[in-house]
Amino acid sequence: MAYVALYRKWRPTTFADLVGQQHVSRTLAQAIETGRVGHAYLFSGPRGTGKTSTAKILAKALNCVKGPTPEPCNACESCLRVNDGTSMDVFEIDAASNRGIDEIRGLRETVKFVAADGKYKVYIIDEVHMLTSEAFNALLKTLEEPPERVVFILATTEIHKVPATIQSRCQRYDFKRISARDIEGRLRYVADHSDIKADDDALAIIAREADGGMRDALSTLDQCAALAEGTVTAKVVSDMLGLIGREFVTDMLAALAAHDAKAVLSLISKIIAEGKDVKELAAELIAELRAVMVYQAAGTLEGVAIHSMPEELLKKEATYFRPESFMTMMKILHDALSEMKWSTEPRITIETALLDICGMGNAPSSNVEAPLSQANEPRNEAMTAGGAVPVTDTRIAELTARIAELSTKVAALESRPATVQKPADEAPTKPKKKMPSPKAASASVPQSGARPVKTPEGQKLWENLLASLASEERHHVMHNCVSKGEFVGTTPGFIHLWFKSSFLRGRVERKDYKDVIDEKLAKLTGETWHVVCDEPTPEPPKPAPAPEPRPEYVPDLASMPEEQRKPIETAIDYFGDDFIPLPDDKDYLPPEDDEN
Repeated sequence: MAYVALYRKWRPTTFADLVGQQHVSRTLAQAIETGRVGHAYLFSGPRGTGKTSTAKILAKALNCVKGPTPEPCNACESCLRVNDGTSMDVFEIDAASNRGIDEIRGLRETVKFVAADGKYKVYIIDEVHMLTSEAFNALLKTLEEPPERVVFILATTEIHKVPATIQSRCQRYDFKRISARDIEGRLRYVADHSDIKADDDALAIIAREADGGMRDALSTLDQCAALAEGTVTAKVVSDMLGLIGREFVTDMLAALAAHDAKAVLSLISKIIAEGKDVKELAAELIAELRAVMVYQAAGTLEGVAIHSMPEELLKKEATYFRPESFMTMMKILHDALSEMKWSTEPRITIETALLDICGMGNAPSSNVEAPLSQANEPRNEAMTAGGAVPVTDTRIAELTARIAELSTKVAALESRPATVQKPADEAPTKPKKKMPSPKAASASVPQSGARPVKTPEGQKLWENLLASLASEERHHVMHNCVSKGEFVGTTPGFIHLWFKSSFLRGRVERKDYKDVIDEKLAKLTGETWHVVCDEPTPEPPKPAPAPEPRPEYVPDLASMPEEQRKPIETAIDYFGDDFIPLPDDKDYLPPEDDEN
């Protein structure tokens, strides 16, 4: 006889065999007992959680010779045919390959006929969310009012893709992920009854990696049993699934807690040399840290079932880190895991992340005894939360002295009185090395009555200023901006410019530009000079043109025919004899009659 895979051989055959779905099995069993069997059911949930198995159990319960019964016998001809998939009254339809409207129309035709052998016709439509919109519409009426003794069971892993009109016509049952503890218990039962020797640690890893799916767990156990030479061990499972392994993970945590960067890099090299994926290293470290964090906070194994570990190891690793460091470490690893999905060099990413954690101040708290000698040694380091370079006591002293020195300089600058601009006739003969403060500069404005005058000396000074700015590469942008201005003239101590562009004018008036220009002017003249941007003088409005004299017009009424004269005389009686001639412009002439 051909070999039958474990997930097929150990498929649940009764409601009692369902693992982790008691809320579904109990409700369906009670509905059968009370005779309240619905005409349409919708089973939703993750893969491998028992949706199709429950549908077949329900079909057997309805058509068993003892039924309808919540406990099918699995011995009568009807039950055996359902188990074998040869029943004439139970139809399994894969919606992924039969998703069109033609298939649903064919289904509607077969629904009309009565059951061949059993009491009910059962239609199991798997992956129903794959049906097209037209197929769903064709199914609506039949699903709402099917013939007597016809039951529809729809199964899907993506309930959000099933139209609301379909969902409203079904009794919905949500299948949940099966806990690792329940999966591990079922695997132990299957292994013991299938002559498979397996360690508890190996089954715990399989249960954890199944992610709530019993079918995946049984398939993994099947593969490991074929790979193992006698007993399924944790190493066999780890190698088959490509996992890093408990030994590497615990050693890595110990190296991180000891701040041993050399050991961290050495472990990464070994993992890569064995063909392991560094992404898996990050994922397993996150799971391990989560388990240690929960155990450290609660002091119990409850809530850690998703990552089953020996309590002795958890207790030891809980002394490695401070409680507040777990969130930071897991965030660093989560960020690295996300970055490695797109990185061409994932090794660099994981090395950077682990060295970042290695540099953190994550030594155990004072009330926990650290297992590593390095953790108990006094550390004169102040670490940043993100794991920056350690700061020694000497460095702290240097920074403190530097801060005191800067504070003294700031106090001296604040106590110095502000300089006041001297009149032009008392200006110093030597250039000032320091420019006046902003307050003094704002006070340095030309007298209101002075008007700028263009002189050869001023024009020369303006040209020398532009040449000085152009001579330095770092002032090329400033030269381009200032050169767009027009030299207006000078007043005592001031050079006046005018800009057509308000943007350029505002840029030259900013302190950084004015300070450089004033310093250039001081070097060129040996005196204190400032640049001033004059406001543009608005042009006076142009006078309105004088109205042209209107020519006098007197019509010759005596020479006009009577039919033309009478209307004009009537108009004169009403409006007077002040005639205004029409201009010689065709736009003022009346339109000519269009004969067409």
